[in-house]
Amino acid sequence: MARILAPIFLLLTLAMAAAGPAPAGAQQVRLRFGHDQPVGSMYDEGHRMLRKLLQERTGGRVRLDIFPAAQLGSEVAMIEGVRLGSLDGSVAHVANAATVVPELSLFSVSYLFQDRDHYERVIDDPSFQRRIEQLVAGKNLGLRVVGFYSAGVRDLYTRRGPARTPDDLKGTKIRVMNNPVEAKIWNALGAIPTPMNFGEVYQSLQSGVLDAAENAPSVIESNRHYEAARTIVLTEHQRSICLLVMNERKLQALPDDLRKLVLDAARQASAFERKRDLELNAEAIARMKSRGAQIVSPDRARFAARIVPIQEEVAASLGMTDVLELIRSHAR
Repeated sequence: MARILAPIFLLLTLAMAAAGPAPAGAQQVRLRFGHDQPVGSMYDEGHRMLRKLLQERTGGRVRLDIFPAAQLGSEVAMIEGVRLGSLDGSVAHVANAATVVPELSLFSVSYLFQDRDHYERVIDDPSFQRRIEQLVAGKNLGLRVVGFYSAGVRDLYTRRGPARTPDDLKGTKIRVMNNPVEAKIWNALGAIPTPMNFGEVYQSLQSGVLDAAENAPSVIESNRHYEAARTIVLTEHQRSICLLVMNERKLQALPDDLRKLVLDAARQASAFERKRDLELNAEAIARMKSRGAQIVSPDRARFAARIVPIQEEVAASLGMTDVLELIRSHAR
């Protein structure tokens, strides 16, 4: 219980901390944004771009403080912090955001997107953006979606050696995010899904509690997980959508001009983050290979064949058939 409450207590403490002096002649707004990845990661670069844009466009009237590397707890804890107003903003993978907006579990279904271009066409579609924003707003959580980050294309990494087909995963204990759809997917692929907080994965791989995990190459590298699971299987099973969220009350309390600047900067920073994420993942694969990681290209068609039938089933169960159809309409 103490481990669960500690991040919330820290968030509340930060909320009560003094914001510091405002620039002469103007009231300074101070925003606190968190993420769970290391400094220099895709999330961190997105937040840093947001800070830069706000500094430039508001003349210093808005200051963004960044808390990286899960300093304020897991993504789920930070979502709760944003809801409470003890944190102003954070980024959350949709699998974690689905703990409060279950419909987002649709995006945990693998092979929704053909490739990166298909993914970007969907993310850039105003109809898609409005649907997700309205979905979150409709839960009355006090959260506002202000941007869409990415966390790469997720691949499998394992300490058991190459897995070129789903049959090779039989009996593999794999870490998944705490989401029932994630468990459904990996069960279909023959693995044994094991929900676990991200911060526990490295040690669990080292000790053998886990055989494998899955994540984007840049995340695998920046957290040095390839040291404990040296085979990286390029399954490309999931292109990650991550929501940049703010506390609705905080956003509405801003003067009209600052609110517009924050929203515009969040959209631009999101586009920058997605571009950098693509670059960081390509660089990460090359570096991990040079450090001795084994890079395996599997038979992706055999993986996808087991998953595609699940897409419609999950979409129907979540009331997200329209979103699945919108995604498919952008395929070529």
